[in-house]
Amino acid sequence: MDDIRRNAEKRAANPSTAPAGTAFETERQKQKAALVRQLDEFDPSRVRKISAYSETSETNKEFRVAAYCRVSTDDIDQAISISLQMKQYKEKIQSNPNCKYAGTYVDNGFSGTNTAHRPGFLKLIEDARAGKFDMIITKAVSRFARNLLDCIGYIEELKSLDPPVRVFFEQENLDTGLQTSGIILFVLAMVAEEESHMKSEAMLLSLEWRFSRGRFMTPALFGYDKVEIKDEYGGKRKILQINQPQAQVVKWMYATLLNGGTTDEIAERLTELQIPTGGRRRIDGAVNTQWTGTGVASLMRNERYCGDVLARKTYTPNFKDHKSKKNKGKKNKYFQPDHHDAIVTRAIWNAAQRILNSRRYGHEGEYLPMRVIDRGVLTGFISMNRSWAGFEADDYFRVSQIAMGILDDNLEPDLENEYIPDGGHRLGGMIDDHGISRIARELTEAEQQIKDELEGKDSENGSLDEQAQMIKTYQVVSGDMFSKVFEPIFYIKKQMIHFNHTCRKKLDVEYIEILFNPVERMIIVRACDKTNPNAFPWDGKSKGASSLCRLIYESMGWDKEYNYSVPCQELPIMLSDNTIKKILVFDLDNYIGKAIHKKGEIIIPNKPQLEETEISDDTKSFYFPPDAGDEPQELVELAEQVQKELELKKRIFGTPAFKHSSAFRNIDTECSGEEWFFPARPIDKDHKVAGDIIDSLMTSIIQNPPEPPGSKNENDQSDKTVIIISENDTEVD
Repeated sequence: MDDIRRNAEKRAANPSTAPAGTAFETERQKQKAALVRQLDEFDPSRVRKISAYSETSETNKEFRVAAYCRVSTDDIDQAISISLQMKQYKEKIQSNPNCKYAGTYVDNGFSGTNTAHRPGFLKLIEDARAGKFDMIITKAVSRFARNLLDCIGYIEELKSLDPPVRVFFEQENLDTGLQTSGIILFVLAMVAEEESHMKSEAMLLSLEWRFSRGRFMTPALFGYDKVEIKDEYGGKRKILQINQPQAQVVKWMYATLLNGGTTDEIAERLTELQIPTGGRRRIDGAVNTQWTGTGVASLMRNERYCGDVLARKTYTPNFKDHKSKKNKGKKNKYFQPDHHDAIVTRAIWNAAQRILNSRRYGHEGEYLPMRVIDRGVLTGFISMNRSWAGFEADDYFRVSQIAMGILDDNLEPDLENEYIPDGGHRLGGMIDDHGISRIARELTEAEQQIKDELEGKDSENGSLDEQAQMIKTYQVVSGDMFSKVFEPIFYIKKQMIHFNHTCRKKLDVEYIEILFNPVERMIIVRACDKTNPNAFPWDGKSKGASSLCRLIYESMGWDKEYNYSVPCQELPIMLSDNTIKKILVFDLDNYIGKAIHKKGEIIIPNKPQLEETEISDDTKSFYFPPDAGDEPQELVELAEQVQKELELKKRIFGTPAFKHSSAFRNIDTECSGEEWFFPARPIDKDHKVAGDIIDSLMTSIIQNPPEPPGSKNENDQSDKTVIIISENDTEVD
């Protein structure tokens, strides 16, 4: 108490001169007040200024000036514009005594939205970095770049060089060397970009209008000449006219492929004969006669060789980078059959597409027709080849339906003339006149009634539906929890199939035939001869079968993130000579699914923790998370942990199975044994070409080889080159 009294008496004897309330100021506020008092009391005369050196006046400086010109197309009118611009800029620069002409950089026929595709512009920037000139003159901001980021980025880079390079835009009278040019340039570049965007949209609408009215773009194509003719309306139009020497080469290529030749073998033979590819000349001016397997496959993919046209196979999502993407339904496609004279028939072209599709999956050799059993107990089963990808799941489903009598149609589909222009696939959303349509895998009410009639069942009792609903409530645990040592199992993955040792013991043969019925969702395995085109080696080894696996996964609606195993039913078949043969029946709805193991796949990472930082007294900004106060953090973490455990249990114990509700019939073991081994017959032909025809085509090619690309192509190539004119008007690049 005495200490408090003494301190109070001391403060009363020496009163403070500080303003009221300063005793409650923070330390930082005291430092700010002290700094203000120090600046107020400081005498500026104590500091002496040393002036900077005066720069040379720009009126007396000689500028090295380069010009840049660009047009978007290589039309004749644009070529005249380029020539006039080059002449005008050269005269203008040379007429100024303070300027020295440093050359003209030209991009002829290049869009301004992407600088990466303009060699002249890139050369201009490269020389600017090398210090070859001090100033660039161009017509307008839109000529320099139509991409806002590119325009501003390159301007800032040029200004930051040592010495800096300025750009003068004639049309806008804008000099980037001035301090006031920044905001003006930004606005003008933004306008130029939006103008380009609007032109792009207008062009897309124009193409949409033209394609919908049959006005297709017909670029030059090997095997055809692009000629101009008079139409029936008094105008002119360009068409594709067959070039006979080149057409002979095209026919030989298709014939060789149909007879089992590969694209690499075709390319090697054409290169050996020095056949011009029909493309542009090499950089050194020589004719290109080097064929590649990829180039041959790309050529044979073109639907124009059978007289059809498919427009909009690719599209450009972004008008800035001009990168094209395959059109998978994002944009409208337009297809016109019989647009011009065909070099090969549609049947040959279709067969070639199916072969090319199958080569991706390891198929070697010729065309494989679809083979279906159309009589006996196995009616509707299709003989499958593990490497053939010529047909889609809908094709198999439709043929099986027709063979079983569920779909009232002709079993002989017009496979030769159906339209499959999109990489060997039918166009989704297009209705054609060949009776080819996409069939849903779920049966309609009418189809269900026909199915019940075939089975002799009453469709109104609803027993199947009740059974299906009851079965869906069960959960099938992983097969790893049970012993399968003596159980015949068929394993299937995305790219491989395998029959275990017990399956092979039940059928003691060398080769088997795999029969698949997508309607009944069953696979039957039976013995066959080695000569069978679909013979499968029964040697116990896992076989790559990407095409067959993809087909089964699509037909069954299986998740590709799972592998599946299917147990089998063994059926002994008594033949008329009292001998017994066995077949294996696999009900694909009686499956066990197991998730594909991927290391770290189901690990849920913890949320990153924010580092704790010291918050100062002057902090005025705060952030409140949007979910703050909604749920306690403990509950959120618990929910994540439960979800993690559920995902783990799901992958350990599998997924619900045994949902087979589409069995059309019970296996009839009382029929004659021979019915189980009726062969599957082809429903189209093999499309092989007679050897003498191929020899005749090759003789014609040797005697009358195609001519190299004409002068028109050469002129087109020169129009695209970069032109850099120096002081003596010679080409530097």
